[in-house]
Amino acid sequence: MKYSLFRVIDVFEAIAGYLICFASNLIFIYVQTLNLEGSSILKSFLKSMIDYQLIINIFLTSILIVFHYQFLNRRKKEIFCRILVGDTMVNITIRYILNSLAILIFSFLLSLSLNFYLELNVTSNLYLVSIFTIYILISAGWVKKE
Repeated sequence: MKYSLFRVIDVFEAIAGYLICFASNLIFIYVQTLNLEGSSILKSFLKSMIDYQLIINIFLTSILIVFHYQFLNRRKKEIFCRILVGDTMVNITIRYILNSLAILIFSFLLSLSLNFYLELNVTSNLYLVSIFTIYILISAGWVKKE
């Protein structure tokens, strides 16, 4: 990641954000498959969480959208300096897309291994991956110099 816009702390922040989204989605799927016999209080609490699953997932994905937006705004001067020393905007954009997708795929593989361990459905995490991929491609248009 020599020429990457991502620093080590940025990579950890992105991985943590993706893992939080995938883990919350995994928790919702796991709660739906639970068969709770006794505790009616626990059943009602978990049912109320499942009712707001879509809102919680949208909120968590919007946090990652804000992360990418702020990340690119913090890197405007660095992009400008890279262009001054001979790098091209196309190369910077391609590296941003590839690095972002690599972080996303790494996070997805971690969550996928947990899904397989718990023997849960992975389709909802695939939906999240496709949403994040589309957003990364859209945010690549925001890579610009100051």
